[in-house]
Parts: sequence; structure tokens; C-alpha cells
Amino acid sequence: MKLKRKIISLILTITLSLSIGSNVFAAEATTAPNITATAAVAIDASTGEIIYSKNLDAKVYPASTTKLLTALILTQLKKPNDILTYTASAKAQPSASLNIDKRPLIPGEKITAATTLNSMLIYSANDMAEMIAGNLIGNTTLNVSDTNKQFSILMNNEVSKLGLKNTHFATPNGLHDPNHYTTAYDMSIIGKNAFANTEILNAVETKNYVFKTEDGVQIPIQNRNKLIFNNSPLYDSTCLGGKTGFTSQAGDCLVAIFNRDGRKIIGVVMHSTVDSADTQSFKDMEAMINYSYSINNTNLYSADDTVSTKTLSYKPFVFLGPTKTIEVPLKVNKNVQYYKNDINDKEKTTSISLNTKNPWDLKQNTSIGTFTLKERGVTKKFDLYTSISPSALMKQNALLYAGTVVGLIAVIALIATLGLKFRKRNRY
Repeated sequence: MKLKRKIISLILTITLSLSIGSNVFAAEATTAPNITATAAVAIDASTGEIIYSKNLDAKVYPASTTKLLTALILTQLKKPNDILTYTASAKAQPSASLNIDKRPLIPGEKITAATTLNSMLIYSANDMAEMIAGNLIGNTTLNVSDTNKQFSILMNNEVSKLGLKNTHFATPNGLHDPNHYTTAYDMSIIGKNAFANTEILNAVETKNYVFKTEDGVQIPIQNRNKLIFNNSPLYDSTCLGGKTGFTSQAGDCLVAIFNRDGRKIIGVVMHSTVDSADTQSFKDMEAMINYSYSINNTNLYSADDTVSTKTLSYKPFVFLGPTKTIEVPLKVNKNVQYYKNDINDKEKTTSISLNTKNPWDLKQNTSIGTFTLKERGVTKKFDLYTSISPSALMKQNALLYAGTVVGLIAVIALIATLGLKFRKRNRY
């Protein structure tokens, strides 16, 4: 009986070990996710480097993720306690709007900039975005078309300042317009700048909020990002916040930021499949982010690697004599890293600049130049070093110096001999 139990125990142990080993292997064997989003990208929130991409430059409609740019402009031009006025064009906005979905608001009602910002980002209120537009252009009585036309100038100026080349905005809230478009990559840069703003980040991570007017109207609202609610099956405790979006033309969109063990990644999914439960964009995001966190930097060069060799000319006697050349190895003293993927491999460029081209000025353990690695939107610089020094040059030319010294001695001896003969002849 005891033997039987030992055999059963051994079998269970082996089975459990194999099972654990299989799970560990599965966790390590990461492959790119199969997401429904038409376009997507994940970037390092600190550097902006691309980690994962799918059709990142394809033209897409951003829907309400547009409100991240509107929020950026608001925080630049207004302080949180500044008072804004509810506008006629805000009143004319469709759902999702506080005026339509929650409680009628009257043009002329006063609301703080902070309340307006929070309501726009948490509830994705279209009327709050339109209200911001009217107040920032300085005219709260214009119709929707004229308000949007004037505010789009501010939006596209901001787009230019951010260096976005494939984006043009026409509305403050992302309601569909053929001339209102972007790309997943451009939205990631907007997200990066927006989430770096404390007011905006605090808003998108807020689960529940109470909208208040200066006249005492109060409307409870809730965040539409399902990743931040711990009672949701989609809950991700590492999601700091995000901005959702939807129109029939844009599909489901999501821009979100995550923090896992101090490493922050921003994800963008555009035009995810629309499902009845409104979950697919969140599932696409989670799959992409999980994969992105499994990707680590790759060494383009390791510390002490020679990244290039330069041929430099010099004179062994510094200012005179023949000219020689020497191959100077250029090394980095720390790892040169990047995220290895098709986009970065295709677009990355490297360059070298030297502080001097005179080998006699080279010194060991002192930077002699810079190695520059450029990726899309990212420039990294590394100090260059070399093993060549003046003492090494002197060793390399030891025979030349020795021969020169011998030659000089011979010349001096010859001159001395001739001088001695000359003195003897004069004596005779």
C-alpha cells in the first residue's frame, strides 16, 4: 500500500512539474498579438520609442480620442479655476453630452475650466469639448460650424508644434468630419504629451466624478474606460488611465497609459471591431500591451564595442616631416540599445562626430566625439572613446624615431669629423 502511494505521489509530482514547465515556457514564448484594430502602436512613454506597431501610419478617424488634444490646448490657455461659459454651440451637440444624456444645460451657465476638462475626459462629453472651443476662440455665441472652423486653427497649430505630419483636426470633440483624421502613431504622440500633463492624467484616471456648475447644478458621471474598474472583467491594475472614442466611421478607439514596475507604455488602438458588449478595443489594447511589456531593448552595440573606425592623418614629428595615417577605433562605453522591430530597423540611422581629427589630441578615457542613433521621433547620443593616445603613436613610430636619432648622431659625427679636418688643415 505504501509503495502504491509513493508511485502515485511520484506520478503527480512529475505531472505537476511538466505542467509548470509548460506554463513558464508559454509565458516566455511571446508572439505578436492578433488584434482586430485596423491600426495600433505601443510606445515607450519616457522616450517615445516604438515598441509594437500595426499600420501605424494608416489614415484613421480618431473619434473622441481627439479630446486629448483639446484638453492639452485648454490647459495651456486656462488655469483650473478660470470660469468658462456654456455656449450655444455646446447646447447643439449630440449625445454623448451632459446636456442630452444627463440634464439640460443653459447657454451662459458658468463652469470652471477644471470641471469642464474633467467632464470632457471622464464622461467624454461632446458639449464640454465644444464649450472649450467657444471659450478659447473668445466667442461663445457662434454656431457649431464657425466655432469649429476657428478652433481647428488652434488645434492644427498644436499639431504642427508636436511635429505630426499625418494629422488634421476639424472638430474639438472628434465627431466625424472627412477632414478630421490622424494615424495611430500621431495619436501616440498626442497621448504622450497629454499624459505628461498632471491635470489631464488626473482626469483620465478618475473613475467617478461630480460635474458642478457655479450655480449649484450637480451631475454624477462615470469614466468610460473599462480597464480601470476593479469590478470589471477587463480590469487592469496597471492602467493609469486612458481616453475612449467611437463613431461609426472610426470604430472603437482607445489611447491609454500603463505602468508596470516603473516602466510606462502608451498604447493606441484605432478602429477596433465594434461588439455588442463594447469590449473589443479594451481586449485589443490588453493583448498589445502585454506583448509590448515582454519586449526589451536590444543591444545595437554593447559596452566597449567598436562602432566604427576612422582613418586620420598626422605627422610623427607633429609639425614637420612626412604625413602618416592611422586607423582609430571608436568605441562606446555603455550599451547602445533600441527596440528591434521592422519600423525601427527600417528607419534608424547612425552618425559619428569627432571633437578632433588630430591623433595627437586623442586621449584614453576621455570622450573624443559622439555616436548618434536616430529613430522616429527619438535621438540618442553616446560618448565615443578610443584606445589610441599620444604614447601609442610614439610607440608605433619608435623605429622611425630611433632611425632619426641615429641619423642625427651620424650627421653630428660627420660634421664634427669634417670640422676637425678643417681645423687641422688651417693649422698646417
